[in-house]
Amino acid sequence: WSNKPKFHMLLHLVKAIDRFGPSSLCATEKFESFNGAVRTASVHSNHQSPGRDIATTFNNIRLLQMILSG
Repeated sequence: WSNKPKFHMLLHLVKAIDRFGPSSLCATEKFESFNGAVRTASVHSNHQSPGRDIATTFNNIRLLQMILSG
Protein backbone atom coordinates (compact mmCIF):
# COMPACT_ATOMS: atom_id res chain seq x y z
CA TRP A 1 0.00 0.00 0.00
CA SER A 2 2.69 2.49 0.92
CA ASN A 3 4.71 1.78 -2.24
CA LYS A 4 1.85 2.59 -4.60
CA PRO A 5 2.73 5.74 -6.62
CA LYS A 6 0.46 8.73 -6.11
CA PHE A 7 0.00 10.20 -9.60
CA HIS A 8 -2.92 12.43 -8.63
CA MET A 9 -0.52 14.99 -7.12
CA LEU A 10 1.08 15.47 -10.56
CA LEU A 11 -2.15 17.14 -11.67
CA HIS A 12 -1.48 19.94 -9.18
CA LEU A 13 2.26 20.27 -9.84
CA VAL A 14 2.09 22.98 -12.53
CA LYS A 15 -0.20 25.16 -10.43
CA ALA A 16 2.04 24.73 -7.37
CA ILE A 17 5.17 25.69 -9.34
CA ASP A 18 3.40 28.76 -10.74
CA ARG A 19 2.25 29.73 -7.27
CA PHE A 20 5.34 28.96 -5.17
CA GLY A 21 8.18 28.68 -7.70
CA PRO A 22 10.48 25.69 -8.13
CA SER A 23 11.61 23.73 -5.11
CA SER A 24 14.95 24.68 -3.59
CA LEU A 25 16.55 21.45 -4.82
CA CYS A 26 15.53 22.15 -8.43
CA ALA A 27 16.44 25.84 -8.77
CA THR A 28 19.78 26.06 -10.61
CA GLU A 29 19.92 29.65 -11.83
CA LYS A 30 22.02 30.77 -8.88
CA PHE A 31 24.74 28.21 -9.53
CA GLU A 32 24.78 28.21 -13.33
CA SER A 33 27.09 31.24 -13.39
CA PHE A 34 29.64 29.16 -11.45
CA ASN A 35 29.88 26.77 -14.43
CA GLY A 36 31.82 29.43 -16.35
CA ALA A 37 34.49 29.60 -13.66
CA VAL A 38 34.81 25.82 -13.56
CA ARG A 39 34.95 25.63 -17.35
CA THR A 40 37.68 28.29 -17.49
CA ALA A 41 39.73 26.44 -14.88
CA SER A 42 39.20 23.18 -16.75
CA VAL A 43 40.34 24.63 -20.09
CA HIS A 44 43.65 25.67 -18.54
CA SER A 45 44.36 22.21 -17.10
CA ASN A 46 46.36 19.31 -18.50
CA HIS A 47 43.23 17.07 -18.42
CA GLN A 48 45.13 14.31 -16.61
CA SER A 49 43.56 15.12 -13.25
CA PRO A 50 40.89 17.77 -13.90
CA GLY A 51 39.44 17.72 -10.38
CA ARG A 52 42.82 18.41 -8.82
CA ASP A 53 43.67 21.06 -11.43
CA ILE A 54 40.39 22.90 -10.88
CA ALA A 55 40.81 22.75 -7.09
CA THR A 56 44.38 24.06 -7.41
CA THR A 57 43.20 26.92 -9.63
CA PHE A 58 40.49 27.94 -7.16
CA ASN A 59 42.95 27.63 -4.29
CA ASN A 60 45.43 29.90 -6.08
CA ILE A 61 42.71 32.46 -6.78
CA ARG A 62 41.60 32.41 -3.13
CA LEU A 63 45.22 32.71 -1.94
CA LEU A 64 45.77 35.71 -4.22
CA GLN A 65 42.58 37.33 -2.90
CA MET A 66 43.79 36.86 0.68
CA ILE A 67 47.23 38.32 -0.11
CA LEU A 68 45.78 41.33 -1.92
CA SER A 69 43.22 42.05 0.81
CA GLY A 70 45.96 42.28 3.44
